[in-house]
Amino acid sequence: GALYGDRVNQVDFRVGKIFKFGPRRTAVNLDVYNALNSSAVLTESTAYGTYRVPQIVMVGRFVKISAQLDF
Repeated sequence: GALYGDRVNQVDFRVGKIFKFGPRRTAVNLDVYNALNSSAVLTESTAYGTYRVPQIVMVGRFVKISAQLDF
C-alpha cells in the first residue's frame, strides 16, 4: 500500500594516466559523474496540494579534470 519513487542508479567513470618525469610523477584524471544521465527524483513534496511533485532531481552529467603532482 505504499508508493515508492524511482530507484536511484548512478554510474561514475574515471580514466587516469600516470606520467613520470625522472623522480617526479604526475597523475592526470578525467571523472564523469552520472555518466548515463539519470534524472531520478531524489525528493518529492508531501504537502496536500502538491503531493508527489518533484523538489530535487539528480544532477545531470558533469565532468571533472584533475591532476596530482608528486615530487
